[in-house]
Amino acid sequence: MNEFGAVVGIAALAAFLTYLGAPAAERFEVSHKVVSGALQFAAGLITALVAITLMPPAIRNGPYTLTVFAFFVGGVFYVLLEYYTKRAQAKRSAGEGATGGEEISLGLFAGILVDLFVDGVVIGIGSTLSLLTGLVMALGMALSTAPLAFVTIATAKRQGMLAEHRRLLGWMFVASLMAGALLGFLVLQYRPLELRMLLVALASGFLITTVVQGIIPEANREGEPGFAGVLYIGGLSLYALMSLALK
Repeated sequence: MNEFGAVVGIAALAAFLTYLGAPAAERFEVSHKVVSGALQFAAGLITALVAITLMPPAIRNGPYTLTVFAFFVGGVFYVLLEYYTKRAQAKRSAGEGATGGEEISLGLFAGILVDLFVDGVVIGIGSTLSLLTGLVMALGMALSTAPLAFVTIATAKRQGMLAEHRRLLGWMFVASLMAGALLGFLVLQYRPLELRMLLVALASGFLITTVVQGIIPEANREGEPGFAGVLYIGGLSLYALMSLALK
């Protein structure tokens, strides 16, 4: 019970830090350059999370061939999710014309909620290995998901989503992350280590494809090559230092 309570606390910390991005977006009006920088920073953190914390133990402790295949499947899952989300968005846009902005937003943000749920599952799996691993993952995830939450709510404002729906979306960030973390911990706590490593590899493939296919293209949507990319390296470096300090 004490261990479960600790996992709830770890997940709640990650969810709270993520949620802070939502009221910040409501409070401040920011330029696309700021949004681009926040996304680049989040992308660096997620890349470092996969490269430093997730994949090395998965490769060491899991069946190698199946681990690599699981990584591949995770990436394919994100590509399919993005493809069908965009198809649904295009159909709504064609059917509703310029008046369907809010519905289009809901379709776009479904992918973000799935991403946060996967992040939560990763935290839960990490907590089954050790509470310290779960905490490191939670802090790393929160540093990347808070800017993502900020950008998502800022985008919702620009697209005209009602304020009460934006607030609901913010709380859905919390629910998705908490649900994923608790499910990952409770379901996988006593499962074989090899199975947990395969799921870590699956999540890693999903996350790294999110960076390449989703976050970085969105960050560069208006052609900001500039110095925003430095924040990507900054996110990588910060996570590396943080993971070293917490070991």
